Amino acid sequence: MKTLIHIVGNRPQFVKLAVLYKHIAQAGNIQQEILHTGQHFSDNMSSVFFEELHIPAPKHNFNIQAATQNIFIANATDALEQYFNTNKNIVALVYGDTNTTLAAAIAAKRTNTKLIHFEAGVRTYDNSMPEELNRIITDRLANVNYCCTQKNVNTLLAEGYGKSIQNEIIHTGDLMLAAYNNIAPSLENITTENNYIACTVHRAANLASKENLSIIINALNEINKTTPVLMPMHPHTQKKITAYNLKPSFTVLPPLGYPAMKNLLQNAAYIITDSGGTSREAYFCQKKSLILMDVPFWPEIIEANCSRNTIVQANTIKEDFESLEKLNANFETAIFGNGTAAHNILAHLNSYL
Repeated sequence: MKTLIHIVGNRPQFVKLAVLYKHIAQAGNIQQEILHTGQHFSDNMSSVFFEELHIPAPKHNFNIQAATQNIFIANATDALEQYFNTNKNIVALVYGDTNTTLAAAIAAKRTNTKLIHFEAGVRTYDNSMPEELNRIITDRLANVNYCCTQKNVNTLLAEGYGKSIQNEIIHTGDLMLAAYNNIAPSLENITTENNYIACTVHRAANLASKENLSIIINALNEINKTTPVLMPMHPHTQKKITAYNLKPSFTVLPPLGYPAMKNLLQNAAYIITDSGGTSREAYFCQKKSLILMDVPFWPEIIEANCSRNTIVQANTIKEDFESLEKLNANFETAIFGNGTAAHNILAHLNSYL
């Protein structure tokens, strides 16, 4: 039987990995290893997650750190291609839409390594978004595509997958829901506030220009005047805020591990985010959310009236946030499955490997 290699590089991937890795380990019939590219390398964005989620440290860590996305992709692709060339009896499993995912997909195909993609079929149809290019290419190169939602399955079928494109499509449900159901929140007191908004901002489009990030920070400052805003600060976001000389008046927290972040989200009144992962977690903990994206990754949440997306323009963010209270939210639809994604994936892997 081939060895399954989990290839990861950032926080959301570590969370999905934790659930699946432990489920496979408990079954005990598949050999697996973890490979970390180093995309997120600081302790509070990387090693703390392996410790808190009780998964072994990666067997391989390439520690690839690069000044630009393109250089990272090139270096990671080269390193992974060398790894695949010297490790033939393996299947690569990649997660989501990161630069690590794209690099692994390209390297796998160049070395004739079987490739499985979890979180396939997500589309915004905005090709200016780096994540969109990453997921389209990875879906196309994968031998097997695991989908979180029925909409993701339908998208791939409409694009010719399973027909003219002979890739296997499996509707597994979402590993992030399984993580949410199985990983307890921390009990630490993150804040003394009883009514607050949890917020995350890190997407490249929102950080790329001073104008965009200024609009977001100013809107959060305005919202903070009536309801406290708490933001765990991504290191790259902090760098941009410093470089643009912006002045947040809301509460800035250090990056949080998964249990602490779950605590923060569960006790929030509302959530504001530009993260595809955090927008799903908001849905899991039944909190209305505002998504800082023109086109969200998960329109299913919008369609269920559990969230709104907003464009980054002066006044628009605050106005759209204030409209959340009136949403007639439906949190009962099992958009992301019933929490059995790891079981469903393992059932497929037992025959595929």
